[in-house]
Formats: sequence, C-alpha cells, structure tokens
Amino acid sequence: MKTVGILYICTGKYAVFWPEFYRSFSANFLPELRREFFVFTDAEHIEGEEQDNVHRIHQEALRWPYSTLKRFSIFLTAEEALQKTDYLFFCNANLVCRERITPEEFLPRPERGENLLLVQQPGFWNKKPLFYTYDRNPKSRAYIPYNCGKDYVSGGLNGGTTPAFLALCHELEARTEEDLAHGVIARWHDESQLNRYAAERSDYRLLSPAYWYPEGWRMPFPVKIQVLDKRRFFDVAAVKRDARGEGPLDRKLETLRRDWLPYLWFLRDWFLRKKL
Repeated sequence: MKTVGILYICTGKYAVFWPEFYRSFSANFLPELRREFFVFTDAEHIEGEEQDNVHRIHQEALRWPYSTLKRFSIFLTAEEALQKTDYLFFCNANLVCRERITPEEFLPRPERGENLLLVQQPGFWNKKPLFYTYDRNPKSRAYIPYNCGKDYVSGGLNGGTTPAFLALCHELEARTEEDLAHGVIARWHDESQLNRYAAERSDYRLLSPAYWYPEGWRMPFPVKIQVLDKRRFFDVAAVKRDARGEGPLDRKLETLRRDWLPYLWFLRDWFLRKKL
C-alpha cells in the first residue's frame, strides 16, 4: 500500500482548525492509502496524537510573513521522516475535506509525465494570465513578466511524489533565502515562489478550484475540499499585524491597477520580449 504524507502547520491561533481538518481528512482524503499526518505546531497536545500515524513536530510560531514564507524550510526539518513516504501533500490549516477524494482523481499521473499536484487558485480560474497577481518585481526570484505564465495555483494545497516535492522544497527554500539576503520578499510569499516554479515546468497535474473552494463563494464546481473563512475564528488582521484601512480613493486606484494597467504592462513586456 502506498503511503501519503500530509504536511500541516498550525502554530498559534491556527491550532483551532486541526480537529476538524484531522477528522475530515481521515475520513475522506485518499482513504484507500495509508496516511501519515506530519503536524508542525507549538501546541502541547493535538487530537489524535496517540495514533501511530499522527506525528506532532514542535515548531515555534514565526511572525508574519515568515510563518508562511518559511514553509519550505519548516518541511525540510523533517526530511528524513518524509522520505519514507511515497507522496507528500501540504494542506493549509483551514481546509475541510467535504467529499471522498480518490487516488484516481488526485494523484499525479506518471503515464502523463506528472510528478506534482497543483490546484487552481479560485480567484483566477476564469481570468487571463496578465491579470494574475504574480510577483512582477524583477528583483525577486518569484518574478514573472506580464507576457509569461499559464496557470495561477494556490499555495495552500499542493504536493506530488515525494522526490519531486522535496526537490521543490529545496529549490524554493534556496530562492526564498536568496531573496531575503537581498532584502526582497515575494509578493504573496510562498505562493509567489510556487507560481514561478510552476511557470518553469509542465510536469504537474492541475486540479480545479473544487479542491480549494472558499467558504461562501459561488463557483461552477462541486465543493470537494473547502477553505474555511478564518475570520469566523479569530482576528486575521491582528495575527498578521495588518489593520490598514481603505478609503474611496484607495478603492478607485486599486480598480485601475487591477483591471486596466495590466494591459499596458503586458504590451511593454511583449514588446521587450521578456522571458522567465
């Protein structure tokens, strides 16, 4: 029987999500396979830790944005144990598996050259690449020009075969550290680094937002894996120390930046024949 390692980080207030995550993923996520839960947490106890497939690994809570930016480094602290699995998947803390997920629908398909598993970010499944919120800063290792890129994937659910995913972790850890050494933080942290990595390759299986379906949204997909609204559980702005307000002028400028300027930047990058 193949073994799937499920990587989960819940430090600080995020520990509140573990019980429902654990119960729903134990019941519905790839039940035909052996699941090993690797839980990186500062909690003294977690539900299910008495089970031999739940591994509580101490992880101090990092301040924002390093709690998400350093994700790949966190996983690699347990690399020796992770190498004993066949597949590895990282899952955001606030996910709930609502429907049974089978290996046939979820795992990478080697016969199609797939080693990784990525999921479309629901905010962009029906948009053109020039409107994706890639990191557009040429000084970042996550940089993607406006005339490049194909998919925008979520940073909160991804994985693949164990060798492929660990290779991803090593590479993106190195790129993140290189950025930090130059005083650069990618726009959406680990998600920006992941999207650049995906833009460079084609060996991934891409799933629809059915597997990353935000609570309260309406999309033409079934709700297989749901993203709970964190605001129902705690003050997200306080956790991220971001309580900035937004006035009418700010909203108008944001609309201009989001909906119109990408056309201009696309023409610039196309004219300059920018490449990854």
